[in-house]
Amino acid sequence: MAAVCVVIVPRAIAPGLRMMEPISRMKKSQAELEQLEGGSTWKRPARETLSPEQLDRFFEVRRRIDASRRGADPHLDRLPRKHVRSLEELRQVPDIIEGVSEAVRGELDAYVAGRMTPEEYHWVGRIVYARWRGALKHAGSYPAALRAAAAEVESAAAREPDRRVRARLEALAEQMRGRTPDPPEGFDPETHRLLLTRLDDVERWSLDDVESRIPR
Repeated sequence: MAAVCVVIVPRAIAPGLRMMEPISRMKKSQAELEQLEGGSTWKRPARETLSPEQLDRFFEVRRRIDASRRGADPHLDRLPRKHVRSLEELRQVPDIIEGVSEAVRGELDAYVAGRMTPEEYHWVGRIVYARWRGALKHAGSYPAALRAAAAEVESAAAREPDRRVRARLEALAEQMRGRTPDPPEGFDPETHRLLLTRLDDVERWSLDDVESRIPR
């Protein structure tokens, strides 16, 4: 029995030790975020207005979260559903824990690097992606959608043999690109104009195509 313990016990303990390292790193990131939150003076304002500097920090956080999610490989599908039934399943757990913790840590570090608390980040995100982009899309006046439609019209113009029809299509495409939508109802006009100038960033860091597999 002693010989069996010498062989089996280290194999059973080693995965547990491996799990502690990523959890320890995640705790360190959590502590740094709590320090940022403790020193933050940001308070939810009465008016939903954004500044260029605030948008810069917001998009920096989004950029880092985007990179973190794309690089994450939590392997949650390999997580044992009930009890660990074998040493082989036990060996898989540290890899899964490491994948999850590194992805979570990447998001925690993104707030710290961007100097933006999660509370401020989610407040800005709601304004940009729900109140502004979502409302304009619902109204059919979102500039990015108009650009895509203009490109389709321009493509149709390029294939059109009739010169007069082609000219009309090209003029329509140009007109569509030049449209400036009105702000959504009740939306701050200055923030609306600011977001129009940052449209490429709004789309680039939308996270639309990044599925978060990290448990909330």
